[in-house]
Amino acid sequence: MGGEVYVCDATSLIDLHRHFPKIFSRKLKKLTRTGRLKVPEGVYRELLRGSDKLRVILKKWQKEHCIVINVSSSSRLQAQLGELERNYGDKIQIGNRTYRGFWKSKAGRQAADSQVVAMAKVHGHTVVSDDTAVRLACSLEDVPCISWTEFARRISLSYAMPSLFDQPS
Repeated sequence: MGGEVYVCDATSLIDLHRHFPKIFSRKLKKLTRTGRLKVPEGVYRELLRGSDKLRVILKKWQKEHCIVINVSSSSRLQAQLGELERNYGDKIQIGNRTYRGFWKSKAGRQAADSQVVAMAKVHGHTVVSDDTAVRLACSLEDVPCISWTEFARRISLSYAMPSLFDQPS
C-alpha cells in the first residue's frame, strides 16, 4: 500500500470539500485507490445524512474502493472503542484541567469521534481532525493527529496564494 493512512472525521471532510470543491474529488480519489484514506462507519453514516455533492462522492468511493471500515465487525476495534468511550466519552482530564469529551458534541452519544481514534490506534493510522476532544484523546493515547489544513498541505490540496508583489492582471 505504501504511505501514511489517514482516518478522517466528518468535519475534516466537509471542510476540505468546502475549501477545495474543484479539486477535492480528484486529489482524494488517489488516496482512496491506494487504501490511504479510511472512514469509520459512524462518520460515513453522518455524512450520508447530508444532501450535497460530498454525499455522492463518498458513496462512489465506498462502492469503488471500500473506504468505510465497519467498527462493529472487529473485536479489536470494539474493545478499543469501549475503552476510549469510558476514558473520554464524558470528559477529558489533562493535569488539573477538564475538557468536554466525545459525547459533548451536537451528536451526543451518537458521535463517531471515538471511532476515528479507535481505528487510528488499532491500525497505526493518522487521524485528521480539528475537534478538541479528538485531538486531546489522540495526544493521551499516543495517536498521530493532524488538522485538515495540514492534511491538505501533505496531499498538495491547495491553491497558490497570491504573492504580495504579484502584479494585478
